[in-house]
Amino acid sequence: MQVSTAAPTARYPLTSGQSTYYARMREQPEMSGSIAAAYRIEGELDVGRFAKALARTVAQHDALRIGLCDEQTDVPRQMVRPEPDNASLLSLQQVRSSSEEQFGRYVQLVHGKDLAEPWDLATDYPFRFRLLRHSPTVHAFLAVFSHVAVDGRGMALVLRDLWHNFEQDTAQPDGPSVPQRKSFVLAAQQHASSASPKAVGFWRQRIAENHPSGEPARARPDAAQQQGVTVRATLSGAERKLLRDRARTFGCTEFQMTMAALADAVLSETFVGDRLHVWLPVDTRSPEEFDTSGMFTVSLPVALSRTSSLTEMTRQLRDEVMAVAAYRQMDPVTLSALHSSFREIDTRRGWSIAATYFNRDQNPGERRARDIVARPGSYPANSYFISRGVELDVVGGVESLRISVAFDSAFSADGTADRLVNAFSVGLGGVDLEVVAHEA
Repeated sequence: MQVSTAAPTARYPLTSGQSTYYARMREQPEMSGSIAAAYRIEGELDVGRFAKALARTVAQHDALRIGLCDEQTDVPRQMVRPEPDNASLLSLQQVRSSSEEQFGRYVQLVHGKDLAEPWDLATDYPFRFRLLRHSPTVHAFLAVFSHVAVDGRGMALVLRDLWHNFEQDTAQPDGPSVPQRKSFVLAAQQHASSASPKAVGFWRQRIAENHPSGEPARARPDAAQQQGVTVRATLSGAERKLLRDRARTFGCTEFQMTMAALADAVLSETFVGDRLHVWLPVDTRSPEEFDTSGMFTVSLPVALSRTSSLTEMTRQLRDEVMAVAAYRQMDPVTLSALHSSFREIDTRRGWSIAATYFNRDQNPGERRARDIVARPGSYPANSYFISRGVELDVVGGVESLRISVAFDSAFSADGTADRLVNAFSVGLGGVDLEVVAHEA
């Protein structure tokens, strides 16, 4: 079996994505520090074979074996742990349930608890794998990862290799089932010394320009006893085509269309001033690292000004996104200064938008292997993220596009939430949004 080439006792720097996410976790402990997948497995599962495939996958991806050390400093370093023993690798449980519906509710409960559980990477592996059995032909596989260890692309690579290993290991028990992956920690070490001077100059200029206006921080509406608001929409068929056509008319992608419509609504319908930051996830992998798991994604601010039309907002957002993506490679000092500066302004203004996009088509979907069918997304956890502003989450795929927006409780005051939802719907071309209120 091929495994990571990283030295077992060496210490490695964190990637930019790891260091900024780690810092935000310390500042906002209410943030979810996890990324996860949940599968319903139908058919007679060979549990021993599955456990071996999982062990092989963990051996192939050293991102799944990182540990943090020297945590007395602001930014820790990381090491690679040995391969875990069986007890540390996979939790097995026979669930006593009278029906599959009852089993599903229990699985969702367990999944939610695993997602909410804090991570201590000084002592623990950055994963929680559970296999729960309802019957010989129905299992649930829950995979929860520390976001400090893997991003969305990294999780997709891990799951892809897991199912490939499960299908191939019997035929090739002594050989690797997938090509050896590039070491994540060695890639992190290389990233630490590969900052782009142009990117550093670009962001240093942005930091210099991003200073407070001298006005006092805006008072936010009294959110006491108010509820946060979540709106959702799943677009498919004719509705999806209408949004695609609308995005094409505006010269942007579906994700950019949703961001522009939301930013335009927030700037038009709330007292946030004339500027707004949309925090966008940007993958810093090089082309050679496309198949390297780990945490390479950084959150960078797209600065938007109030405009007179959605057309102008869309053009502004598109240009800003291109600039931010072009200058994504910077040194940790500049990145830290960038986050400190822009988040300080966001705190004074009281508002910001955090946007995420998940491309379902780049991630393992339903898998058929060795007489079983594994269906992802079967056990969504019942949990809410408590937003400090606005959270936009878009999940795209060939069949449908799912849009979720969470407004924090301050937006509920004085009918602001209703105006925002209506304006956002209009910006999307009249998409019907389901409104869900939840406690702040």
